[in-house]
Amino acid sequence: MLSDGQHKPGSVKMGYYALKFLFTQIYHKEWAGEYLPTPKTAKTLPLVLAKDEVSDVLSAIPNFKHRTIIMFIYSTGTRVSECVHIKLTDIDSKRMQVNIQEGKGLKQRKVPLSPVLLSILRKYYKEYNPEYYLFEGAGGKGTNLGVSAVREICHKARFRTPHIKKCFTPHTFRHCFATHLLEQGVNLLIIQRLMGHADLSNILKYLHVQQLSVEQVVNPLDNLNGVEALCKKK
Repeated sequence: MLSDGQHKPGSVKMGYYALKFLFTQIYHKEWAGEYLPTPKTAKTLPLVLAKDEVSDVLSAIPNFKHRTIIMFIYSTGTRVSECVHIKLTDIDSKRMQVNIQEGKGLKQRKVPLSPVLLSILRKYYKEYNPEYYLFEGAGGKGTNLGVSAVREICHKARFRTPHIKKCFTPHTFRHCFATHLLEQGVNLLIIQRLMGHADLSNILKYLHVQQLSVEQVVNPLDNLNGVEALCKKK
C-alpha cells in the first residue's frame, strides 16, 4: 500500500492499525511498529463560512423544517449524527439548554439554547408536531431523520447559492459555530466543552481560520509605561 501509489495516507493508516489489532489482539504477538512506518497525513483546516454567507445559505433553503435543522446545527454546534438523534425531551426551555445524549463516544454534554432557536423550534413544533425525535424521518412518528437526508439539504442549497464557492456540508455549520464563537472572544476551553472534544488540540485549528480584527489590536509600544518621555529628544 505504501509503494503502489494507489492508496491515500488515510487508507494506509487504517490498514496499519488493522494489522496491529490482528497481531496484538488476535494472535497475541508483539508488534514491531518501527519496521512498518505510517505515512504522514495532511492536516487540513476546517471550511468556514462568513456570517453573511451563513445567512445566505439559510435564506436559500425554502423548506422550514430543513432550514430549522441547519439552524439547529449552527446554533448548537452539534454533529449531524447528534442532531438527528435529538429528542423532544432534550430541549430544556426552563434552563435554556440542549442536552446532547448521544455524543461521539457516547459522551453527554449540554449546550446553551438560543432564545432565537427556541422561538423557531416552537413554531416548528406547532407545524410538524413531532412525537419523539425532534426531527422525524420518512418512517413517520418515532423515527429519526437520516444523516444522508441532512446532507442532501446542503447539497441542494449549494445549487441555490452559486455565489458561495465553498463546498459546504452540514458539518461546515459546526465549524462555523466554533469559529464565530472564537471571533466573538469566547474562551477556547468553553468552546472545547460545547463542541464535546476531549482534547484541546482539536479546537486549536479554529485559531487558523478565524477572522482577526486587526484594527482593534493595540500595539504594545503604545501601552508602554512612560512612552511619552521616551519619544522626547534628549
